[in-house]
Amino acid sequence: MSWCMTAPLYSTPFYYRIDFPIPTKRKEHARIYAFEQYAGVGVHVACLKLTGSGEDGVMAETLRACPGGFGWRATGTRVQSSFNLFFPFRPSVPGRIAHTKYRPYVEGSTTSSPTEEGSHRKLSKRRHSEPEDSPARPRSAPILHKTTNNPSASIMLAPHLAEDVDIFNRHISQHRKAGGETESSSYQTLLHDAKDPVVYLTVPRFRAGLPPNSGCGREQLEIVEQIMGPFNREVVELYFSQIHYHFPILDDGMCEILRTGQYTRVPKNLLCVIYALASPHWTKSDTLKMHPKPNSYYVWNKAIAATLEDFLSPGMSTIQAAVLDQVGRPSVSIIGNITLCGRTVSLAQTFGLHRDPSKWNITENEKSVRVRLWWCVFITDQWSSVAYGGPPYISNGYYDVPRPTIGSLIGSKANPQQKQATACFIHLCKLTELLAEILPFIYQINPDRLQLAREIDRFKGELNDLEVQLPQWLPLPNRPGTPMLWLSFLSIRLVLARVIFRAAVLDGDGSIGRNRMDQLRIASSAVLDFILTMRETQFLDFWLPYATHLLVHAITVSLRCTVETQDPEIRNTSVARLESLIAHIKHARDNYEWDIANYCLERCADSVSKIASLNAREVPPQPHEAELANVIANSSNGNEMQPMPNFDDASFLLSDILDPNAFDFSWDALWDTPSGMTNFSL
Repeated sequence: MSWCMTAPLYSTPFYYRIDFPIPTKRKEHARIYAFEQYAGVGVHVACLKLTGSGEDGVMAETLRACPGGFGWRATGTRVQSSFNLFFPFRPSVPGRIAHTKYRPYVEGSTTSSPTEEGSHRKLSKRRHSEPEDSPARPRSAPILHKTTNNPSASIMLAPHLAEDVDIFNRHISQHRKAGGETESSSYQTLLHDAKDPVVYLTVPRFRAGLPPNSGCGREQLEIVEQIMGPFNREVVELYFSQIHYHFPILDDGMCEILRTGQYTRVPKNLLCVIYALASPHWTKSDTLKMHPKPNSYYVWNKAIAATLEDFLSPGMSTIQAAVLDQVGRPSVSIIGNITLCGRTVSLAQTFGLHRDPSKWNITENEKSVRVRLWWCVFITDQWSSVAYGGPPYISNGYYDVPRPTIGSLIGSKANPQQKQATACFIHLCKLTELLAEILPFIYQINPDRLQLAREIDRFKGELNDLEVQLPQWLPLPNRPGTPMLWLSFLSIRLVLARVIFRAAVLDGDGSIGRNRMDQLRIASSAVLDFILTMRETQFLDFWLPYATHLLVHAITVSLRCTVETQDPEIRNTSVARLESLIAHIKHARDNYEWDIANYCLERCADSVSKIASLNAREVPPQPHEAELANVIANSSNGNEMQPMPNFDDASFLLSDILDPNAFDFSWDALWDTPSGMTNFSL
């Protein structure tokens, strides 16, 4: 396709961009990127680019020739501040004049968003000397989500509303008067798809009466930076070395801003959270370990306050900070994390992060940001459900964002260790997808038993396939990201075993239930054995805060299986394993600052101690000869000893002498076992 265009008189060459409507059924608007090559009368535009009618990147190098490739051309002349473009589109469609304002175009100026700015902003001119050597202009795509100090924000319309809005907007565009200016609209269509259009609505970002930049972490950041003193660069570098590649929520642009120390360009709430995330790793820096470590709890309180304050005028950085808040260590507020997770998921869906942006009319950078941010939100939501015991906010079928790739998450300059850490994140995304399919059967009050039976076999097969796909260096070489990934895999296997056991409970088959109880015990023992194999390198690796709850879950299952088993050897082995585990994680907490152990010890140490004490009564110690003589003498005098309970008797249960009220959790509530169910240990 070729174009012919008459340009105005100018004494200097420069770029400009022209937006105009064209009569086509596929797209309502197109853009021409023009470069004026020479000064003088009769100057012709040397390079034009069209996006419309299914074409992308049409270019005419010599406009005087204008060979007709498609049988239609366009001519244009400048009248003051606008262009008149005449389109004899097709022989069957009458030509018309499209009138639009003109504005200079600056190379790389893809930051303007008509939806959020509401008006065309005049950009500075840029000179250019050799147009033939310049590359073709890229298509100018709007940035959908601006910084949080922008007065407006874009939210996604519901699919049924988006379809209606897209249809009447098309109708309005087709019947716009010739020569009339394009009217601003509060709607922005990013995908013209008759079956599934994507439309965003512009709304005020701030509450009424709340001025822009009121708060949003300013005071908190000032305090945190005072605490960090002159070491803020070292603390930020700790974030990259210890966290970022394991959980790559920040895009390359933001990483570059942080690495170069341009902290004034970083959202204040996000910078607060980065400081809080890195401060617990203070001693891992050769520079920082020579100086006093700040109080991590105090820094976290300031970061959380900044994050919550930013929800008053939320943007994409609000979601980034909130997700990083949830994966921070040490984790001390379960209720706070639960409520923050709900707010974060709701905001992410409001911004449309749950939809695949690959075909949208937005910048490639924003597409990448949206994909990585959604998967971080998805991971925190699903694992929060496992950790805290509530149904997930995100369900299958309500998102279609493709999984990220290593190439889309990190640059080519990343070293092998960083690539391995990011590879673990990709595998965690896959595991989380399977977890999202299993969780509904945990939380459904009255699940379909037939569907549950069918899905169990599929879950087993998918989990086995994922195990095969895991990197060969699993489970425990000294590679970054391995321990948390392996614990996640074993925990999903335990969750699946719990679902399988529940299916037996619902069927009321005692023989199957006993077999599946053994499977449950084996799955929980695998988690505990894995923790027992870890050493200093693994304890100092990257851990998500959900690990402590996964460990509590495994210990709780093991305690339950220990109580209900009738095999003394299995019971003794389980008790010994639990005692070793408690001692092992205590050592890790005291020597390697493994804070993951804190909540686990708080919840489980006392229960393990009580079970071990009760189990020790099964085999009484051998009496000394003097004591044995006294026992015989007493027996001869008629003072008979109370018989010890026979632990091998099938009618005896360890739970008969164990007070359920001694635990800080409810067995019935935790396991959802019907009260009238036959005890499988009988």
